[in-house]
Amino acid sequence: MSELVRFLREKVWLLGDTRWYARVDSVRGELVEVERLGLAQLDARARTVGAWLAARTPPGERVMLMYPAGLEFLTAFLGCLYSGRIAVPAPLPDTDRRALHRAENIIRDAGIGLVLTDTAHRPALSSWLAGLTTAPRPESVATDALGPQGPDAWSPLAQDLSATAYIQYTSGSTSEPRGVVITHRNLLHNLLSIREKILPEEVLDEVRHSPSETGAGWLPHYHDMGLVGMLLSPLANYGNLVFSSPVAFIAHPLLWLQMISRYRAFYTFAPNFGYDWLLRSLRNSRLADLDPDLALDCLRFALSGAEPVRPDVLDAVARRLAPIGFRPDIWAPSYGLAEATLMVTGTRCGSGPTVRRFARDALESGRAVPVPDGAELVGCGRPAGADVRIVDSTTARLLDDGHIGEIWVGGDSVAAGYLGDPRATAEHFGATTADGEGPFLRTGDLGFLLDGELYVTGRAKDLIILNGRNVHPQDIERVSETTDPATGPCAAFALPDPSGTERVVLVQEVRPLHLNGRTPAALADLIKKRLAQELRLAAHVVIVGPMSVPRTTSGKVQRTRTRDELCSRGFTPLHSDLPAPG
Repeated sequence: MSELVRFLREKVWLLGDTRWYARVDSVRGELVEVERLGLAQLDARARTVGAWLAARTPPGERVMLMYPAGLEFLTAFLGCLYSGRIAVPAPLPDTDRRALHRAENIIRDAGIGLVLTDTAHRPALSSWLAGLTTAPRPESVATDALGPQGPDAWSPLAQDLSATAYIQYTSGSTSEPRGVVITHRNLLHNLLSIREKILPEEVLDEVRHSPSETGAGWLPHYHDMGLVGMLLSPLANYGNLVFSSPVAFIAHPLLWLQMISRYRAFYTFAPNFGYDWLLRSLRNSRLADLDPDLALDCLRFALSGAEPVRPDVLDAVARRLAPIGFRPDIWAPSYGLAEATLMVTGTRCGSGPTVRRFARDALESGRAVPVPDGAELVGCGRPAGADVRIVDSTTARLLDDGHIGEIWVGGDSVAAGYLGDPRATAEHFGATTADGEGPFLRTGDLGFLLDGELYVTGRAKDLIILNGRNVHPQDIERVSETTDPATGPCAAFALPDPSGTERVVLVQEVRPLHLNGRTPAALADLIKKRLAQELRLAAHVVIVGPMSVPRTTSGKVQRTRTRDELCSRGFTPLHSDLPAPG
């Protein structure tokens, strides 16, 4: 068997069913455990899937996994690894046109002939697959109804670490989703890098002999942070996992805290918007009234990553949850992306976050100058088994500490490339510096290194250049979203006016119940005043209804798509101060 499969199955041999995975849901506000598997049970079911795949598909076959949140997905994913088949995780398509289009594109792009799912979703999925224009149409099979063939029919397959483990499709926040080819080496290396950040050696030794260390989360299983960070990390960390579906968390944010409290979780993880959503949902409620038994004193590691980490959110969450035991030093900001499997940099358990202030004018000109009173940025930790460089994207020259440039990454976690796209693979994964060092992954993200720590300032594609200033859209969005209780998610970008001059446009969602009799125009005026005061920026504001701003399947705002919809008149604004097109 491959070294990766041996590494994962070693935990089964050592721990058996003393370690477990459990999925929970919220029923009338109460946490209810709906399924649980010990590691030995999980391994047996994965071997059953692996044996079935080995008997019916050739080695290296790409197999699409379309499951709801739950343990059947994990057994199918491990079954693919065990059998040398290539898993392609994807969300179940729903009635949303964009979701259906995305799923069909993945099937076509990856050349999918077999889709694995569960019994409950197979009829609807089969009906949808039958209507696709791809030929031949993929077959769907329910892995929870495979028949008599059991785990003992499985036999290990010899595989090199360079073999493809799975295809991770990107979220598509700045471009169309691409299939990232993740090898066995990539996954093994990244799991060990994550473990080193979450569990320092002295803690790891404790965890090996304690069945109580547990992770808690709710992330989508078909994205890199949910798959690698949430579902697979416990196997590397000798731990347990309690998780819910993302839908359950969004509908009942308190469920996250209940998971941590009830199962005495050691660590948890989420993107910034997850913590922000939790904060907003608790804003006007007393925690004791919601659940008097909540206690977070068990939590020692709270990772925040997958998008820019906002210092105001870290501070507000820590203060709001302090009465039930949340400590600020458990924050662990990180940086990563699917093209590097997951984690690139991270904050070690117990270190706490680094939050520093920098002169705003200097940041806009490409330098990070620490000052006592300036723009706050959160450090995303130190490299986790990665070679991180800051590079001038025009000249490919390395930049000194404190200079903002493109983040380039090297190391064994960097993926093999994009599926079926050699040009994009060469462009993004084959970069060399002016001194000839490489290859590096060009992340497309901007940031700087200071005192060994990485600070991420934004996406190169999203950067707004305005009268010589480099303005990051997330700074505009942060000001707008915190202006008023009625402001929700938003997207900022640049649009040329009729003369060709760039202007800043902000598409802002509104929560109508929080307007309290005010007009959307009055809210737009308030936002513009705040932007002028804090960022010295004039912007055109378009107010739209809830859930109007396009998002990826992982919840990230899609600025490019928002701009395109605005230009094509895809919105029905509640207010707009953009000049009417001539």
